Amino acid sequence: MTARDLPARARTAALATALLLSVPTLAACAASATDEVYTPTRGVNNRDGQVDVLHALVVSDGKDSGRLIAGLVNDDQTKEDTLTGVTVDGGSAQVKLGDGETTIPAGGLLQLADDDAAQVEVSGVKAGGYVRVTFQFADADPATLDVPVLQPGPDFEDVQVPGQVTPSVTAAQEPTPTDSGE
Repeated sequence: MTARDLPARARTAALATALLLSVPTLAACAASATDEVYTPTRGVNNRDGQVDVLHALVVSDGKDSGRLIAGLVNDDQTKEDTLTGVTVDGGSAQVKLGDGETTIPAGGLLQLADDDAAQVEVSGVKAGGYVRVTFQFADADPATLDVPVLQPGPDFEDVQVPGQVTPSVTAAQEPTPTDSGE
């Protein structure tokens, strides 16, 4: 028996049933927008201003302080900008912008996790929490984010955290022979 052998009502009912069964599948496809930016990371992003703040997070020392890291991307292709300050809001958290590179090249990136970048020390924070951070720039508008505070781990083993004790390497000492008096 083929579809042509079915009465018109049966064909219409079969077609309506097939259409109804396909609606949830089609709706699921429409729900997954492909034009939205998705960054699979534990850090947070702010793309609202002239300087994008990407993957911002605090790597904790496991006590009450840590280092704020983020990628700062200058969207202006013709003029560099400068990170002039970082502030935190609320609680007992404090922040200090240390020495190092703060220039964000035109159309370029300043990675605050790099060794030559200015270290941003944050105190009064605990791993597992959030701190509200505002990045201030010479030309661009400020960017404010609620930044997660994370425990150090393999993802951040190359990031030097202020106050973090790094094991020192010492030369192995050979035992010295002693006189036995024999």
